[in-house]
Amino acid sequence: MVAMDCDGTLFSKHGRISEYGASVLKQLKERGILVVICTGRPLYSIQRALSSDLYDYAVLNNGMQSAKNNGEIIEDKRKLLPEEIREITRCCERFNVMMSVSYDDDFHHFTSKKHHLYVSSVQKLKNLARKMLGRKLWSDDMHSDYEKLTSYQIDKICFSGTNAALQKLSQSLDHAKYSVLFVSSNWLEIMPHGVSKGAALLKIMEIENIAKEECAAFGDGENDLSMLEAAGCPVAMKNAMPSLKEAAAYVTEEHCADDGCAKWIDAHILQNHG
Repeated sequence: MVAMDCDGTLFSKHGRISEYGASVLKQLKERGILVVICTGRPLYSIQRALSSDLYDYAVLNNGMQSAKNNGEIIEDKRKLLPEEIREITRCCERFNVMMSVSYDDDFHHFTSKKHHLYVSSVQKLKNLARKMLGRKLWSDDMHSDYEKLTSYQIDKICFSGTNAALQKLSQSLDHAKYSVLFVSSNWLEIMPHGVSKGAALLKIMEIENIAKEECAAFGDGENDLSMLEAAGCPVAMKNAMPSLKEAAAYVTEEHCADDGCAKWIDAHILQNHG
């Protein structure tokens, strides 16, 4: 079994899988090696980005859900409770950050009224960069009505901002109550306690009777740490966060933008798989 993150790992330029990356996944499946996508994205996003013939399972929203490649949900953890949503969203008033939440099959952005001008300006600059890279633009809409979120089924709440602001936000939350994970130095995700990619991956390994030493895992962020710990062959990307590189047995020779994940699989798994 090979498990891999998407953004910063499997996906190369412009946040998409390359033709070469897709061919490597197909070769894995042809060799009888199961492919598991382990991502912070929701199901609809993965279905838009990857055809079902490229993978067998998907771990979604950092472990909140797991699904087969036909979309059948095989595990669904509890969502954030209304009182938890209220507690987390109050961080928008305390810190100069943008909050992002997925519902209605789309991503929606929030910030406080006092931080609105700064955060919306940063968002416009980010969209300019995404446009130059040919990536999908995020909505410029910035909401401040957090209470509306309590009426939705929310898996996780994400924050973006400076690392200093996000570190303070992280420290303000009870880590015994929430899973608080840095996906990158400027992106923080908050979920119910105990939810992780690693726990979800272990469940799939149990279903498929895959031993730890028969599984390789690839990632770039701290939210991938539990996934790498579950695998006998943990691989960090060249562009990974330092803490993940320290936990990995191997580091790819190339960056995700240069198909570092797919090239490592090709060289070290496909070419050496008897």
